[in-house]
Amino acid sequence: MAGPSGRLDMEGTPMSEDTGSTATPDPRRIVVGYSGTEGSEPALGWAIETARREGRPLTILHCYDVAHVPVLGPAPPDQQTELIASAADEVVAAAVERATVVLGAERVTGVSVLGGAAGELVDASEAAHLVVTGSHGRGRLLAGLLGSTSYNVTAHARCPAVVVRGAASLHPDATHRVVVGIDDSEAALHALSRAAEIAVVAGAQLHLVRAIHPMVDLHTQPELGPMVYGEAYAIDHARFADELRTYAADSAGELAERTTAEHPELDVSFEVVEDSPGLAIARAGEGAGLVVVGSRGRGGFTGMLLGSESHTVIHHATSPVMVVR
Repeated sequence: MAGPSGRLDMEGTPMSEDTGSTATPDPRRIVVGYSGTEGSEPALGWAIETARREGRPLTILHCYDVAHVPVLGPAPPDQQTELIASAADEVVAAAVERATVVLGAERVTGVSVLGGAAGELVDASEAAHLVVTGSHGRGRLLAGLLGSTSYNVTAHARCPAVVVRGAASLHPDATHRVVVGIDDSEAALHALSRAAEIAVVAGAQLHLVRAIHPMVDLHTQPELGPMVYGEAYAIDHARFADELRTYAADSAGELAERTTAEHPELDVSFEVVEDSPGLAIARAGEGAGLVVVGSRGRGGFTGMLLGSESHTVIHHATSPVMVVR
């Protein structure tokens, strides 16, 4: 376990500040951000169980920032830093002990790092199979549902990122399906492919959700119809809505058939919902073992990287959410 001077190198492996030596990179590992707080406990438990199910090594990453820790008594600054680093190591050691009981010592690595959690987790995601965070959200207001670390990690991670919500540690299995949001984008196809792989391994049902909202288009912004959908829209709103529903059902059905052909052992179902895509996917995911969404982020700013629908799903879902880039 890396101590107070430890950090993660660009491969995400523990590195000694003194020697510069690195462990053998393992791109198959799971990385979980752990702060020792209540909000991070479900994420740790989920990551441990996922590592056990998939036979993967686990890295537990704890980050601390001296500038944001209260002064610990009258000790001088150097001793303050040592005390804080020692406390961080204790947090990691307790988490490693918990994971070792399930996975064995050879598959668990603990790292305490002086730095920002989001940045360190994103760096670690470069070589990781999966990066996992908890959510510190408490209410139903969008601004308070997702902690900044979880948001920034899911927005910038270079591998699939999972946000674990609530106290229950749900996983895909025969009674907890995998729900995936689909549309016509490449991001959704990537998400579907990953969701199918997970469902096959877990022996879980795969449920595809395609959301449309013709009533929003038709009644709140009818002037956008011809611009977006062509002149036919302006001629017959009702016909357009029916055609949109038919197209969405046909498209979802084709994807379900294609997925079944690729994975004959998989139980695949689908539905078309008239609702905001983010809310529809989150609601369909209630009680699911995992909800999988793609990210349509485009720009270089945090607010543009995650994609609004993925963001909405994470805000409202009660099951673990995986964002696939």
